[in-house]
Amino acid sequence: MPKRAILLAAGAATAPAGVLALVLLMAATDTPAAASAPGRGPYGSALRPGSVPARYVPMIERAAGACDQGLTSPRLAAQLHQESGFDPNAQSPAGAQGMAQFVPDTWHTWGRDAEGNGVTSPFDPADAIDAQGRMMCSLIRQARDSGIDADPWQLALAGYNAGWHAVEAAHGIPPYRETRQYVAAVVAAVPDFTAPLSAGPQGPADGALPPGWDVPAGTHPQAAAAIRWALAQRGGWYTFGGDCADPLGTAPSHRCDCSSLVQQAYAHAGIRLSRSTFTQVGEGQPVDPDSIRPGDLVFTTGTDGGGPGRPGHVALYIGDGLLLEAPRTGLQIRTGSYQAWRAAGSGPDQVVAVRRIVT
Repeated sequence: MPKRAILLAAGAATAPAGVLALVLLMAATDTPAAASAPGRGPYGSALRPGSVPARYVPMIERAAGACDQGLTSPRLAAQLHQESGFDPNAQSPAGAQGMAQFVPDTWHTWGRDAEGNGVTSPFDPADAIDAQGRMMCSLIRQARDSGIDADPWQLALAGYNAGWHAVEAAHGIPPYRETRQYVAAVVAAVPDFTAPLSAGPQGPADGALPPGWDVPAGTHPQAAAAIRWALAQRGGWYTFGGDCADPLGTAPSHRCDCSSLVQQAYAHAGIRLSRSTFTQVGEGQPVDPDSIRPGDLVFTTGTDGGGPGRPGHVALYIGDGLLLEAPRTGLQIRTGSYQAWRAAGSGPDQVVAVRRIVT
């Protein structure tokens, strides 16, 4: 496997001296397949206006949109800010160069002429952002395949800072103070670069989100990703058996039913769920319905009167007493009241199970 030198954060924590000479060993990968929402990251997480210098916005959105592993524009922007403060001329004492702080060996592997201007340079913002996006996408994929029980994106951040071999050796985020501070700083900064959710399209019975509403703070990143993607599909028409590949489109086979909506929401956050309510109710961990958190799956009897083992309907809890569902034929994807479901002692909205997919 080709060698890649580790990347070091500029103006932030750098890897310990003993780590500086290490190399990141990992298989070369081509650019991942385009995500379902190119330009906005794989699950529609948009940049907060004014949070990034305007000339870099399309570069960041393009790099995030090319990744199918949960690398949103705000995540990429938060990391770039931690690396260099968006300074394209940044250089570190360790020899890291440019906005994304590539060292020469790593740049030799990941660098390319992203904008076709005949120049390939870590000091070219378009080239640097493109390379960082592709490398992070590859690291996230590697983290997901590793079997390490931790958030793949945070493992990828640790690998970007300290080297993937260090992540493997620690079976998680390495115990280097600098690396842990780096990961924590990037994670904490993401909300600063994330645009609030808009009201979005609404179905006839859709309850509008409160003005300025956003995913509650502290929500697990992958649960938040699933929620954001699902909310962006409001207004799409229900189709029983639809695969939810194009919820707002005109092809019935690519619209959503209740279980394909939550399946695709979590798929866009990098988590595979099964297809039906009968199998989804066995995934994740059981949760007391009165201890629900954003991202939990809420199962009800549905119109067929299903019980806890074979529920007839599923929705996604999004926080603040709200849930999102693809209801039934003739209705659109919409938000609604979880409390109303919780209070239902019988009928199709009676809650029979809650499952937590990420903890």
